[in-house]
Amino acid sequence: MPSEPRVRAVFFDLDDTLCDTIGTREARARRAFEYLCRTQSGLDADLLVRRALEPLAEPRSALGVRGVLEELGLLDKATGMAALELVREYYEPLCLFDGVQETLDNLARLYHLGVITNWDSEDEQRRKIRRLGLDSSFRYFVVSASAGYEKPDPRIFEHALSLAEVEPAEAVFVGDRLDVDVGGAKAAEMRAIWFNHWGGKLDGASPAPDAVIERFVELPGVLNALAGT
Repeated sequence: MPSEPRVRAVFFDLDDTLCDTIGTREARARRAFEYLCRTQSGLDADLLVRRALEPLAEPRSALGVRGVLEELGLLDKATGMAALELVREYYEPLCLFDGVQETLDNLARLYHLGVITNWDSEDEQRRKIRRLGLDSSFRYFVVSASAGYEKPDPRIFEHALSLAEVEPAEAVFVGDRLDVDVGGAKAAEMRAIWFNHWGGKLDGASPAPDAVIERFVELPGVLNALAGT
């Protein structure tokens, strides 16, 4: 007899869990600033890219294109908005992490699969999923822009649970961030798996995950272990 409730649904974060978004920062920044340099004199694209990639205090965060545009006073100008739009529409560098497609195909035979993602446009995230070839992999797709809440607010997780018609104890969330993903899922009384593909450390400030994986192909075995099977 399983020691834990049967897992019926598995939900995933999208950016930097299913696909490598942070790894595309430089390519996206360069696209934006090369355009900007064609429309504004006295700017150096290489310098702007380096500034955008400068790390902030929060782990794995950077100033970004938006931050640089704000420093330049161009964020609300036509050229700045156009540069930012080039970043938002640039999906070509995105790629899945190793093992994602095969693992999802296997899990889909056993669980209801869904995505819970923070973003200010549901349409953009859906286009991203299509670009990655995952549009048929998920039964449920919850974006903060449409849900009205964003992770780590437990209400966005509760909304996804209601769509899947499962209890919190029957669902698992997989994400790369301890604070937003693990913390939010645990607040909703779900179990949480930390996809620590980037060599992070448990910080003691966020709720501890129920399990940790470093490669996506480890996920099926960990899900079995969580249910005591």
